[in-house]
Amino acid sequence: MAKSKNDAVWKSILVLAAIALCSGLLLGFFNVITYVDPLQSAYDRFAEDTGASFSEMADEEGQSYENGSVVYYALSDDGEWRAFLASGSGGYGGAVQVYLYFRGSVLEKIAVGENGETFLGNLESANFYDQFLGKDIAALDELNADLVSGATKSSTAVANAIAAAVRYWNENVAGGETNESA
Repeated sequence: MAKSKNDAVWKSILVLAAIALCSGLLLGFFNVITYVDPLQSAYDRFAEDTGASFSEMADEEGQSYENGSVVYYALSDDGEWRAFLASGSGGYGGAVQVYLYFRGSVLEKIAVGENGETFLGNLESANFYDQFLGKDIAALDELNADLVSGATKSSTAVANAIAAAVRYWNENVAGGETNESA
C-alpha cells in the first residue's frame, strides 16, 4: 500500500516536471520568434523619421543625467542627421521618451516615443515644440523652456529629455565628428 502511494507521488512529480519543461520550452520559443531588438527598433525609427539610413550607433551605452538620459545616439550614414533617443523624467506618468533629430547642429524634428502621459496632446496644440525646432544646439543649451499649463509635468519631461540630449552633445559630440559637417 505504501509503495503504490509513493509511486503515485513520483508520477505526479514527473508529470508536473514534464509540464514545467514543456511550458518553459514553449515560452522560450515564443520569446525568440517575437523578440524585438531595441537597438534595431531605434535604427528603424531613426530611418523612418528622417529618410536617412542609420547602420551604426555612435554610442550604444547612452548616458544618464540628473533629470534625463540619452538612450541612443546615432549619426546617419551620410553624416547629415544626428538622431537621439532621449528620456526625460518628471512626467505625470513617469519618464517620456523623445526622438530628436538634428540636421547639422539644428534641431529639425521632435517625435514622442514611449510614455505613460495623458496630456502630451496638449503640448502639440499649444505649439510647445516650436520653441525648440529650428534652434541651433548652442541656443538650446541656454533655453529655458516655456511649460504648458495643464501639461506642466509632461512638458517638463520632454524638456528634460531635450536637455539630456543637449548635454550629451556638449560632452560627447561637440568637438568630435560634429564639427566636420556642422
